[in-house]
Amino acid sequence: MTNKRFVFYSLTLITSLLSGCSGLTEDSDTSTEVTNSGALVINEIVASASDGGSDWIELYATEDINDLSIYSIVDDSSAHEPQTLPAVSLLEGQFIVLQAIDETDTPPENGYYVTFKLGSDDAVTLYKNDVQVSQLDWEEGEAQQGFSFGLYEDGTGEAQTLSPTQGMTNQPADATTVVTTLIDEDVALRINEVVAKSSDGGEDWIELYVTSSSSVYLGDYQISDDSNEPMSLPDVTLASGEFYRIYASTDDLGDAPTVGFKLGSSDTVSLYSNNVIVEQLAWKKGQALIGHSYGRFPDGSDATHILTPTETAQNVIATHGPLVINEVVASAENDGYDWFELYNNGSTNIHLSDYQVIDESDDIAPVTLPDVELMPGEFITIYAVDEDPNDYYVPFKLGKTDELNLILNDDVVDYIDWDESDVVTGFSYGLTNDSDFTQAFLTPTKGRANQVASAFSPDVVNTLSITITDDNWQDILDNPLDEEYHETSITFNGVTLDSVAIRTKGGSSLTSVARSSSDRYSFKVDVNEYVSGQRLFGLKKFTLQNSFNDPSYMREVLAYDLMEEMGVPSPEHAYVNFYVNGELFGLYLMVEAIDSEFLERHFANSNGDLYKPDGVGSDLLWIDSDISSYTDINLQTNEDITDNGAFLNFVEQLDEGATDVVNVDMLLRYMSVSTALSNLDSYHGTLAHNYYLYDQDGVFTLLPWDFNESFGTFTRDCNGVDIRELYIDEPVSGALSDRPLLANVFADQDNLEVYHQYLTQLIEGPLASDTFTTRVNEIADLIREHVENDPTSFYGSAAFEQNLTSSVSQFFGLTEFMNYRINNMTAQLNGTLPSAGNGSGFCSR
Repeated sequence: MTNKRFVFYSLTLITSLLSGCSGLTEDSDTSTEVTNSGALVINEIVASASDGGSDWIELYATEDINDLSIYSIVDDSSAHEPQTLPAVSLLEGQFIVLQAIDETDTPPENGYYVTFKLGSDDAVTLYKNDVQVSQLDWEEGEAQQGFSFGLYEDGTGEAQTLSPTQGMTNQPADATTVVTTLIDEDVALRINEVVAKSSDGGEDWIELYVTSSSSVYLGDYQISDDSNEPMSLPDVTLASGEFYRIYASTDDLGDAPTVGFKLGSSDTVSLYSNNVIVEQLAWKKGQALIGHSYGRFPDGSDATHILTPTETAQNVIATHGPLVINEVVASAENDGYDWFELYNNGSTNIHLSDYQVIDESDDIAPVTLPDVELMPGEFITIYAVDEDPNDYYVPFKLGKTDELNLILNDDVVDYIDWDESDVVTGFSYGLTNDSDFTQAFLTPTKGRANQVASAFSPDVVNTLSITITDDNWQDILDNPLDEEYHETSITFNGVTLDSVAIRTKGGSSLTSVARSSSDRYSFKVDVNEYVSGQRLFGLKKFTLQNSFNDPSYMREVLAYDLMEEMGVPSPEHAYVNFYVNGELFGLYLMVEAIDSEFLERHFANSNGDLYKPDGVGSDLLWIDSDISSYTDINLQTNEDITDNGAFLNFVEQLDEGATDVVNVDMLLRYMSVSTALSNLDSYHGTLAHNYYLYDQDGVFTLLPWDFNESFGTFTRDCNGVDIRELYIDEPVSGALSDRPLLANVFADQDNLEVYHQYLTQLIEGPLASDTFTTRVNEIADLIREHVENDPTSFYGSAAFEQNLTSSVSQFFGLTEFMNYRINNMTAQLNGTLPSAGNGSGFCSR
C-alpha cells in the first residue's frame, strides 16, 4: 500500500490515555486474512454522534506498543488513502481515540483526528506496515445516533451495537433502548400532515390518518420528532379512514391531545411500534413555511407535497405564492452583479415594500424591498450587490452556497437554498416553472419564464472531459472488474466540477471488454459521491455507454426515443465526445441515471422503492416471504428504512395471478416497444434483467434500461430461430409462466387489445419504413464525423455505415431489421401468422 497521507494532529496529547508510555515492545508481523490479528485493535466507533459532535474511532492495545506510527487507518471510501497514526506509545489495555472529521472542518483543540468521516454503513481498516491487522465493519442501523459499534468485550469480543464509552471499557447497549427504522409498507396509521408554523399564531400540529380497513388503537404507538424521546399517543381508537390531530406543543393546552415537543422548520416526525420506527414524515426548510403544511397527497399515500393546511380533512396541494422567489444568479458572468427574481403568482397587485429579504451568509438585518407595486404575472429583478447599481438592489451579495428568505410580517413566506454546483457561472437556479415548488438548474431568463438547463441536447454532439491522475486512470483500466470509484474532475458544457467519482460499469459486456484488447469500457459517473449535494446540470449520476455490440451507435438512442414517444418514462440521453486528460477517448452515449432525480422528474410520488433486479428474484417468481431469498433485486432507494413489504406483496400477488399491483398501461406501452425491437436482453429474455421496477403505493411500474442489444442483437437460447419473428403475444425466450409480470397481464384479452393498438401505433407511426429510415439517417448525419474520429471504436466507420441498412456480422442492419419486423408483426396482428405458441416461449418452438 503506497501514497500514504499523514494524519493531521493537534500538539496536545490525550494525557489520560497516553501518559508514561515509553520503552515498550511491539507485536510481530501478522496476516491480512484475519480481522483482528495484532497488538492494536479497532475497538469502537461512533458514526452518528447524538450531541452534534464528531464521529470517532477508538483503538485498543492488547499488548504494549512502542510506536503507533507504523500503523495507518482508513475508512471504506476509495477517495481516502490510509492515514498514519501518531508516533506515541500505548500500554496493554489502554485506548487511543481519533476524531473523524471532514478535511474542511476545524481540527479539535485537544486530541488526535483523521480527515474522513464515518458513514452509517461503513468499515474502518487498520494496517501495520501496509498489512491489514484489524477491521471493524458495520451495516445500516448498527451504529445509529445515540449508539456506538464495536467489540464486547474490549479487544477480543464480538462486534455489536454498544453504548458509547469513548476511551473507556465497552458496554453493550440496553436491548430495550435500541431503536431500528424499518418503514412498514402496510402500516395501518400514517403521519399525514404537519403544520410547523401556524399562520394564526397557533400551535404546531400533526395529523394522523388510518389507512387500514380496520380500526387502529393509538395507544399502541409512540411518536417523536428529530430531537426528542418518543412519547405515547392518547388512548383513542380511530376508525378506518379517520383523521386525528394532535398538537405539538410544550404548553398546557388543557384537554387537547398534545405531544410535548414543537416542530422545527426542518424536522422529522417518526411513529414507533414496539421500539421500531414504522412510519416517518420528514421535511426540509422551505417545505412547511407559515401558511402552508406538509404531508401526503393523496391522503395516506407515499407521495408528499407542500399543502394548504386542512386540519382533519382531505389534503389539498398548495399554490405557490402569491409572491415567490423565482430565480437566482449567484455567480454572474464577466464579474457582473448577482441577482434574484421575484414573481407575482397571485391575482392582485403586491406592494413589495411590505416584504423583506435576507440571505444566510451575510450578518445583516432583513432588507426591505423597493417601493414597487408588482402586478399579477409580473417579474422583477433585484440585484444583490454591495454598491448602488442604479437599479433595484439589496446591499448584500449571494454566496456560492447560500439561502434566500422572503419575509412578511416577520415570518418567512418563501425560501430557496442552493449549493455551489447549482449556481455555476453562466447559469441560474430556481423554479422549474413560475408557479410550482420544484427547483432546478436553469439558463438565466431575467424577467421571463424560467428555462431548465438540460445536459442532454439531442441535436448536437457535446464534449465531456475528465482530468484524472495517471495512477487513477491506469488503475481503472488495469482493474475494470473491480468497478471501483476513482476521483476525477469533469467539464461539460462550460461547467467544471472537482471531486467527481468515475468507475467502470456493466455485466457481461464489461467482462467481454476486459477479456479483449480494448479499453473501451462503459463508465458510471457519480457527481456527489465525494461532495454531498453536488450536481451537474441537476444530475447526481449518469453513465457513459460504449456502444458494445452496436456498430450503428444508435440502438439505445432509438429505443429510448421510442419509449418516450409511447409515454414510458425514459432516461434522457445525448452523444458526447469523451476526453481523458485532453485526449479523445471515444464517442459515447451519455445517459441519465434512473435514480431519485429521475423519479422526481417523472412521478408525482417520488418516495417509493426503486429496484434494479438482476439475478435471483429478477424473474419475479414467488420464492417465499423472506426478502433475503431474493438476493439480486438490488434496491436503489430507501435502502436504510424500507421493509421491502411492497415488493414481497408484489411477487406474491403475481404468483396468484393478480394485475392490480401492476401499472398495466405502462407495461403494455413498454412491451410494445421492446417487442417491436425484439429486445430479449430484458425482463422477457433469458436473463430477466436490464429493467427497473418502481413502487408507487404498492403498484409497480416497469422502466427501461440498457437497449444496446435491441434490434434482435441478443440471441442467447434463441439460436436457430429468426428473432425478427418474435411472437408479439408470447415475446419470451422461455416459458411465459416464468415471467409472471407478462403472463398475468397478457392473460386478459382486453389488455392484449390495448397492447395491439400500441403496436399498430408504432407500425403506422415512428416505425413506418420512410419515417424510420429518415430518423436513422438524421442520427447518422449527426454522429458520422465523430464515428470516423473515434479512436477506440469497436467496429469502425465502414461497419457503422453498413449497419445502418444491412447486417454486420451477427448484428442486423437497422432498416433491414425494421422492415422485416414490421411485415412480420403486421402478419401476426392480422392473423396470417401465429402471435403466440404453446406457452413454452418463442425460442423453444
